[in-house]
Amino acid sequence: MAPTRSEDAPQIVEKTGTLFVDSIFPIQLGIWDIRHFFARHRKDQILASLQATMDQIHTSGFRVEKLEPRIKDGGAFVKFKYTEPTQAEGSDVPLEETPSLEAEIKKRVHEIGGIETWMGNKGGDVWLVRGKPWKEDMRRYAANTVKVYFEGPDIYQETLYALMRPYGQIADITNPVPVPAGTLRFSTVQFSSPRSATRAHNCVHGFTLVDDPAIAGQSSSGKPTRLATVYERKLKWQSAKDWIGGHPRIVGPIVLFLIGTLSYVIFDPIRTIAVQAKVMEWLDYKEFRVIKWLRHNTLDRIPFFRKQDSKSGSPASTGASESLWQDRKEAEHALRSYLHEIPSTIAFVHGPQGSGKTSMLNRALKNANRRTLVIDCEPLNKARSDADVINGLAQQTGYWPVFTWLNNFTNLLDLASVGLIGQKTGLASSVETQLKEILEVVGNALKGVSARHKEIERTKELARNLTEHAEKKKSDVADKTTEVMSHDGRVDALAGSGIIGELGVGDERMTEKDQDGKVKSSSTIRNTIDKAKAVLGANKEAVQKESEATDEPGSDTSKTGWKGNPVTAVQGVVQEVVKDTKQGAEKLLTVTKDQLGLSKQEPESSQSERTYKERTEIDEEIQALPVVVIKNFASKTSLTDELVNVLAEWAAGLADGGVAHVVVMSDNRDNGRRLEKALPTKPLTSIALNDADPASALSFVQDKLRQYGVSSALTKDQMLQIDRLGGRSSDLEALCHKVKNGMPVEMAVEDIITRGVGELRKSAFGEIEDAGSMAWSREQVFFILKSLAKSDELPYYDVLVDFPFKGDEAALRSMEHSELISITTQDGRPSTIRPGKPVYRYVFQKLVNDTIFRSIQDIALNEKAIASAESTIRKCEEELLTLEKIKPLDSGVFSSGATRQRANFLLQKLHEAETKIEKLEASNATLKKNLKLP
Repeated sequence: MAPTRSEDAPQIVEKTGTLFVDSIFPIQLGIWDIRHFFARHRKDQILASLQATMDQIHTSGFRVEKLEPRIKDGGAFVKFKYTEPTQAEGSDVPLEETPSLEAEIKKRVHEIGGIETWMGNKGGDVWLVRGKPWKEDMRRYAANTVKVYFEGPDIYQETLYALMRPYGQIADITNPVPVPAGTLRFSTVQFSSPRSATRAHNCVHGFTLVDDPAIAGQSSSGKPTRLATVYERKLKWQSAKDWIGGHPRIVGPIVLFLIGTLSYVIFDPIRTIAVQAKVMEWLDYKEFRVIKWLRHNTLDRIPFFRKQDSKSGSPASTGASESLWQDRKEAEHALRSYLHEIPSTIAFVHGPQGSGKTSMLNRALKNANRRTLVIDCEPLNKARSDADVINGLAQQTGYWPVFTWLNNFTNLLDLASVGLIGQKTGLASSVETQLKEILEVVGNALKGVSARHKEIERTKELARNLTEHAEKKKSDVADKTTEVMSHDGRVDALAGSGIIGELGVGDERMTEKDQDGKVKSSSTIRNTIDKAKAVLGANKEAVQKESEATDEPGSDTSKTGWKGNPVTAVQGVVQEVVKDTKQGAEKLLTVTKDQLGLSKQEPESSQSERTYKERTEIDEEIQALPVVVIKNFASKTSLTDELVNVLAEWAAGLADGGVAHVVVMSDNRDNGRRLEKALPTKPLTSIALNDADPASALSFVQDKLRQYGVSSALTKDQMLQIDRLGGRSSDLEALCHKVKNGMPVEMAVEDIITRGVGELRKSAFGEIEDAGSMAWSREQVFFILKSLAKSDELPYYDVLVDFPFKGDEAALRSMEHSELISITTQDGRPSTIRPGKPVYRYVFQKLVNDTIFRSIQDIALNEKAIASAESTIRKCEEELLTLEKIKPLDSGVFSSGATRQRANFLLQKLHEAETKIEKLEASNATLKKNLKLP
């Protein structure tokens, strides 16, 4: 009989579920993680193995419906169906005591041997998904921390811990924090590994539960809470940015330190190499051999370019320069002497514009053949901003890379910092600091230039020695052949056969047995003898005359060349050679090689070799030093005043440290005070250049007019007019341009003087509102102009101690700085005052001869003098009143009469001042009448 179904048995119900299988793929930790690319090749094999494993599980009617890989989280979802018994009515067996489905599946998987992973091992495991997984493909990668959002009442830590702990070790759980309205509250669960976090995220997301109260006896709200999980990266850019913005006092110094370290470690070596490349012309394409070869074989063959080159180097173009340089040989010699000494001070070359400073320097540097770095202050003086000054200096020195924008950025940070915390961050650096940093790198690079130059010279010396050794070896072989001291044994084969032919093995040195008596003269010796005879015969008369005029008893006969006793020695040698003796032949070879041959055919190379051999170690050290040239050394704006001071200190450091020779060029002698201040312990090597003399100036004008295609024939009156301009090159150039444009010489000279008057009115006297800002008063400058209009020069100290200066030396220095006057020195002290330009004397005369202008300035000058005299009178009167009170103390028979003598002196001084006032008042009355003239 078939068994009947019991009414108490549980009913079977079929349900669906989802499993998460972990670790079968690598967990992708970021976009940079490339492990998943390798795992994708085994994707089908791993899923097939997973399907086979799942098919072996039959617990509770377990049946796999679908596999969905979750490669980003390193696992896969398994959708399955299973049967679950339900509780029948009246049953006494509780359903909760039945084994858990998840535990049964885990047990069965372990019995089978585990789940195969991408690494080939059996390390996979299964977890029952309680919520609804979010299968997104965004760039949200696994992390140790999972943020759990609560869509409903908050979940207590105890409940959250019990829910999450099965998936792995938990390091920390945070309580929910207050959030803005409309935002979900959340807790963060920090696991010990990303593997545990991926399990929790894929199994708990979307799970809904009702939490029990944490306090016993407290009723629950009964509202369900849905959990939503997301990965949280440990370091977020937004948090880091907020922290950086909130701690400027900590971040600022750290950033500054990192920038400084980066600049010192990376950029400073690059900048040093860039400066060395500029000084040593590594990147100058004109110095490349290929470019030189191309130019020589292309452009130089075109007549147009040859014409341009010949014009630049023609005598017509250089004649005027040569003429102007006749009076400057002493200055050039002084500069060359400075460049051939160990540097200990600065060479300060000063002179007016057009005086030939640049030409003299170029000559001296060409003669010295030294590495040169040129810094021109003129374009830096025209800079409009701090960044332009820094960029200009960096470009001239080869300093690269330079980040001027960084200073602007730090300035903005300082402004923001002042607004936020009330003080600057200190990141921005001043212009002076940046200039010092640039020049410090340049100074270090110059030290490297010297070292590299020594390496190059040593390499050249080694190559020269190898060449000399090869030439000497070649010469020895030639000498052996010439002296017939060797023979080729293989030639013996021609003399016979058999054993005699086999003995010839090569070049062998002949012995005395092989020699046939006297040595025969070879063709080389005969050619040398004929050459010596021809040379002596052609120059016999000239040599004899010169020998009679220059020879003295006891003169040295060892000197090389064609002069004096060497010729007599050679002639004697030739006579001995004619006798065809062995001794004569050897002497002839020696004389011909050492005296005649090299002295005539290769004089330059021979001289350079002797100079190189005789060069001392000190000369080599000096030759290796670079030359730093600072041109147009002057400060015309407050912006470049810092630059000039920094350059002066830097130049002093280079010269004092023996790093380089420093040549500073300026149009004004007063600029040397900055250098003297920077180098107080050592005097400057001062080299002064003046204007050309009248003869040189006239020659300059004639040469220029000849170049312009204008007749250079000048009349006597025209020469006198040109003489009024003096020797200033700029004024002579202006004259030549005016004559070239069709203006007569007389009119051109007068136009230059008239234009100078207008410029002088503006620069010396200025406008009314500019009078207070000028470094001198109008009375002082007019006194100088009026005096120089009458005399070529004025005694310096006589002008300084008298009215209107009264010891005001700063006013005279300022006039010299503005090139209104020039102050000459004698024995290091100021001596005389002259016009700033030679033409200024006639400009002063023309300005003073203006009746209205002269009257106005004379009246102002007299008023100053009257005020000074009145001040003297008041002081005398006050002292006389004081003497009147103490007169009774100095009266009597035995009195010294000191008060009476002092009173007489004061009365005399008072009388002189009063007389001066009367004369000046009368002069002013006359001058005021001149103002009524049209």
